[in-house]
Amino acid sequence: MTAEIGLFALVLALFVAAIQSAVPLIGAARGEASWMAVARPAAMALFAMVALAFGALVWVHVTSDFSVVNVVENSHTDKPLLYKITGVWGNHEGSMVLWTFILALYGLAVALFGGNLPPALRARVLSVQGMIAFGFLLFIIETSNPFLRMDPASVNGYGLNPLLQDPGLAFHPPFLYLGYVGFSMAFSFAIAALIEGKVDAAWARWVRPWTLAAWCALTLGIAMGSWWSYYTLGWGGYWAWDPVENASLMPWLAGTALLHSAIVAEKRDSLKAWTIFLAIVTFSLSLLGTFLVRSGVLTSVHAFATDPARGSFILILLGLVTGASLVLFALRAPALQGGGVFAPVSREGALLFNNVFLATAAATVLLGTLYPLFSDALHLDKISVAAPYFNATVPPLIAPLILVMAAGPLLSWKRGDLKGALERLKFAAPVALVTIIAVLLLAGWHDAWTAVWMGLAVWLFAGTFTDWAGRIGLFRTPFADAMHRARKLPRSIYGMSLAHAGLAIALIGIAGSTSWQSEKLLVMHPGQTASIAGYDVRLDGIADNVRGPNYSATRATFVASRGGSIVATLHPERRLYDNPPEPKSTVGIHTNFVSDLYTVLGESDGKGGVAVHLFHNPLVPWIFFGAVLMVLGGAVSLSDRRYRIGAPARKPGIEAPPVLVASVPLVIPWRKLLRAWQYLLPVAVFVVLIGFFVFRLHQAGEGETPNLVPSVMIDKPAPHFDLPPVLAGLPGLRSEDLKGRVTLVNFFASWCAACRIEHPYLSQVSAAGIRLVGVDYKDKPVDARAWLGALGNPYQAVGGDRNGTTGFNFGVYGAPESYLIDKNGVIRFKQIGALTPEIIRNQIIPLAEKLK
Repeated sequence: MTAEIGLFALVLALFVAAIQSAVPLIGAARGEASWMAVARPAAMALFAMVALAFGALVWVHVTSDFSVVNVVENSHTDKPLLYKITGVWGNHEGSMVLWTFILALYGLAVALFGGNLPPALRARVLSVQGMIAFGFLLFIIETSNPFLRMDPASVNGYGLNPLLQDPGLAFHPPFLYLGYVGFSMAFSFAIAALIEGKVDAAWARWVRPWTLAAWCALTLGIAMGSWWSYYTLGWGGYWAWDPVENASLMPWLAGTALLHSAIVAEKRDSLKAWTIFLAIVTFSLSLLGTFLVRSGVLTSVHAFATDPARGSFILILLGLVTGASLVLFALRAPALQGGGVFAPVSREGALLFNNVFLATAAATVLLGTLYPLFSDALHLDKISVAAPYFNATVPPLIAPLILVMAAGPLLSWKRGDLKGALERLKFAAPVALVTIIAVLLLAGWHDAWTAVWMGLAVWLFAGTFTDWAGRIGLFRTPFADAMHRARKLPRSIYGMSLAHAGLAIALIGIAGSTSWQSEKLLVMHPGQTASIAGYDVRLDGIADNVRGPNYSATRATFVASRGGSIVATLHPERRLYDNPPEPKSTVGIHTNFVSDLYTVLGESDGKGGVAVHLFHNPLVPWIFFGAVLMVLGGAVSLSDRRYRIGAPARKPGIEAPPVLVASVPLVIPWRKLLRAWQYLLPVAVFVVLIGFFVFRLHQAGEGETPNLVPSVMIDKPAPHFDLPPVLAGLPGLRSEDLKGRVTLVNFFASWCAACRIEHPYLSQVSAAGIRLVGVDYKDKPVDARAWLGALGNPYQAVGGDRNGTTGFNFGVYGAPESYLIDKNGVIRFKQIGALTPEIIRNQIIPLAEKLK
């Protein structure tokens, strides 16, 4: 009965969302106060219905109701209670209910705390929120019913992916969604302003706290995801430039630009059209991330679903929301002329500079993420877009931004004094220069870029301190007077300073961990000691068959000492879960808050020893400290008095007529649109992007899913190659080796996070009698040897393709990819992305049997 109550609540919520979408909007157009007043109770009712549905879904998971398909597919009676709860949003259907719940929560917040908003604006904002909620509720009910029953009920469930059975899953997705969905508020305010025809300082003041709250949540969600990757996957890294990681980064970059442009709109009545455009783009990028995760157009280890039907529905939703808003923007933006004129050297100029580089960085990430789709649609040569591309293109766009961030707050509004600002930075400049020189002397010239980034981070930190000290007169007035002024300083200033300082600290962590990580791979026996970065790490013992709540584990005990004193005892494990019966490794980490000692337990060598992977990761903790400080800065800014008392009253003036479906003329003003051609460019770009997505979904509908891409190499002989060996004692790989026996060629790399996900399943290929060989793709042989030593080597031969030529000839998009080749050396199957037990069992093994 609980499931039926939940489904009924979703259906009721759909009707409430329809009322919320239409009635207040019509009321605002007609000036009917009673109709506009419907928005608040409708938003409250919508939240109540969605909360009831979400609560019902949690309940059927907690009580293990195996008559519900969603519970059967994602739970098990042996699963701990925490993971029964978090498993609710560890799947596509449940995560969409969580998404809609958070969307309704934001609408409730506007209804409860938006009393200072003009009634017409509040009605329009809640109406737009209702439209978005209607779309997602319809999507859930039509394609993703989480309350679907099965008859007869199952005795038990299949369990949850072991990688998701982690405390990080309890917090990472909800905060990520709070950020994604939170930007819908900025979007709704933007659409309401376009309809109303008025964007002023009061509007910017209203939109900033909602944007800031979403930005804080998304920042924390991204940081939590990186931390989860760091301590769960056992690869010693925290960011892999995976398509879905990029999908969270893009709205963060655009949202950061939106935050800063809204300041100019509020303070100087400038950049109004640009601010509206950023609000549309930021939420659209959030919707794009949802589409990428759930449509299957791109391969990712984070993907929830690869159903073309669901993808088509989300694409329609994306097209309606973003397309309609961009058309409305093109119609109304020419009238949104900024009133404040400013010089290039001014605080406005610095914030605009900030916006340009943040937007360019977001576009660069978007291009790299979607390039495989473009190349396939246009029949271009295949190219791998992975970490090397992003590492080469994004940092050069961030560096100028950091330079200006330190000086920007020191400039005056309208017209700044650059010379005066640089004179005030006379402390920051030498400190940054000394940092660069010190790093070069200590690390050497081969770390020149690390030295530059360290200098930039110190420049930003020192510049932030200079700005704060100047505001309170720290070195110009008696200390007591300075502290008195510090107490009177607005909280928004403290928030800005904390956020900028947090970014500086995170940059130091990224630069140091990227360049100075050290690692050691070796086989250790109990009692042996290995040294790394000043630590002596002794393997005390290995315990087999250690029982956990729903797994058995092999647990190692390492004792780490430094200078003869014990500093930590570490217990990395290799687990095998009961349901589903899949492996998972857990790492042992000791931190002194400056660096981490990181231990990974590998496979047994069959002679009493085990492979051990040791990492020393300097400054990694600073990345997460910096992220937390950035979130703290945002929270402090949110508590500023200006946001608590609301925005000032709007000045009376002539407003443009509202734009509603009922008032749009039948004849579209083409001449007006053509004169404002620059506002049509976003519409044209979006139409092209939608066209590529439609093409990809059409491929999927024809059975040509991205995981089985129709390559020009299918049914053709494998290209010629002759690769050197990677591992001592094992041969390299030649094209002639692929003949005479059915073979699976697996392209992998040590830098590839998805390769780590699929690695435990590769043994199933060999167990089925299929020859398994590996190609180490665009990787250093020493890193590949360390990686295989830690995780185990399932391959009968491993060749090194360091420059990627062989991968290019095969048509590799990026690691991991696998090719099934028949006895004659002809390619018969191509798998893009990580292999899973289902793919191996349902596709590769049956096809291999036919080919034999």
